[in-house]
Amino acid sequence: MFEKYDLKKSVDDHTFNKAIEPLQLQLGALQRALRDNKVPTIIVVEGWNASGITMAINELIQFLDPRGFSLFSIGSPTDEERARPLLWRYWIQTPAKGRIAIFARSWYSRSLAEQVSGIEWKKAIKRSISTINNFERQLSDDGTIILKFFLHISKEEQKKRLNARENDPLTSWMITKGEWDFHNQYDSYLPIIEQFIEETDHPYAPWTVVEATDKNHATLRVYSTVIKALEKRISSLDSRERNHKKNDIIKPKRNDVKRRSEAQASYTKTEYEKKLLEYQGRIRNIHYLLYKRKVPLVIVFEGWDAAGKGGNIMRLVRFMNPRGYDVIPIGRPDTTESDHHYLWRFYTRFPKAGDVTIFDRSWYGRVLVERVEGLCEEYEWKRAYNEINEMEEAYVESGGGLIKFWLEISWDEQLKRFKNRQADPLKQWKINDEDWRNREKWDQYEAAVEEMLARTSTPAAPWTVVESDDKWFARLKTLKTVIDYSEGLFK
Repeated sequence: MFEKYDLKKSVDDHTFNKAIEPLQLQLGALQRALRDNKVPTIIVVEGWNASGITMAINELIQFLDPRGFSLFSIGSPTDEERARPLLWRYWIQTPAKGRIAIFARSWYSRSLAEQVSGIEWKKAIKRSISTINNFERQLSDDGTIILKFFLHISKEEQKKRLNARENDPLTSWMITKGEWDFHNQYDSYLPIIEQFIEETDHPYAPWTVVEATDKNHATLRVYSTVIKALEKRISSLDSRERNHKKNDIIKPKRNDVKRRSEAQASYTKTEYEKKLLEYQGRIRNIHYLLYKRKVPLVIVFEGWDAAGKGGNIMRLVRFMNPRGYDVIPIGRPDTTESDHHYLWRFYTRFPKAGDVTIFDRSWYGRVLVERVEGLCEEYEWKRAYNEINEMEEAYVESGGGLIKFWLEISWDEQLKRFKNRQADPLKQWKINDEDWRNREKWDQYEAAVEEMLARTSTPAAPWTVVESDDKWFARLKTLKTVIDYSEGLFK
């Protein structure tokens, strides 16, 4: 692929100075238009060592309002980042609506550095490419402009630049043994980089390979490509064009998930308390093993109002070390969360290696309450099934554990619990007008629940339906499921 690029391309200073000034002014105007129309933008600049990544970015930002963009210089991950999946630190840095995020190196460099060193690096790269494609497509579907540049120079030109930097007292500190090691493997890395570019080059996130031997040519190429792409998006806003229309959405296939609210067994109070104490002790031990073996675990609780999510969670964490788990109650997104992709606020809360995060409601709100209450567009919740499956599969493949509970109760049992809450002064805070309004839409929620379970119960992240008319049975089943699943992670 790289052989087709002419690395001798150059632009003289007079031509460059004449061409760059109007482009700089135009870029500033486009940034303001993106801000006014709340369009997020990601610009990735990758390339060979010493190819001019810093130079290209520095030229690009000269005429941008610094209040409207963030620059991320990506190096080796911190200990905190190493304890997360590969794309976690990039997801949390994705821009809010109207802002620009510029990455000086990105998930591509880190994927290359972290995956090629492994024993099964070919399989690892294939997984990385799939995960990256999903990541970029999801952001694009949500309205983000994604532009990617690879600055290309020859091996000889790279050696020349590395020597020049090494011999300059002001820049010699930049050249390490790792820089030369990578240079010496230039020919080995070339086909791998080509594979990354070819298999992640899509209309929604295109690559532009920039011949970077000449600084003037590289700068103009980056500027003109960015401006052309931004102009195209701004002009399309008037006609309200979207990347993916309703008919373009492919839903994942349905899987049969059986639901019932009646308990499969009954327990006396003595039996219940004995088993509860036993299970809580085992979960305490499992929690320490998760921490010791650096396995992150996510537990999701979804279910009908008054199905017992809070009671289940309280029994689950009873003997767990409070420093090693976090319970996240999910409500309406705040302004900052609404300005990002809807999955963003959940990625920011995912546990680091060895910790447990419990979600009291979750990302499934997109296909439940947001769907039923009309809080998102139809194409958005239809698209979400696939996005959720991709996110969960990537998380599990990265080494995380994921348990999903749907707490099922009957219509009559919910009514009974609602009335009990209203009559009990200590429980009245649990019931409000919204609960009663949701109950009036039971049939609509029923359809949403049925489709959610069918389309998002996957081999990587299956749903466990908890029969919750009997609270004792439900609590014991929940705890036993966590035990069985977690012990399976250690085999």
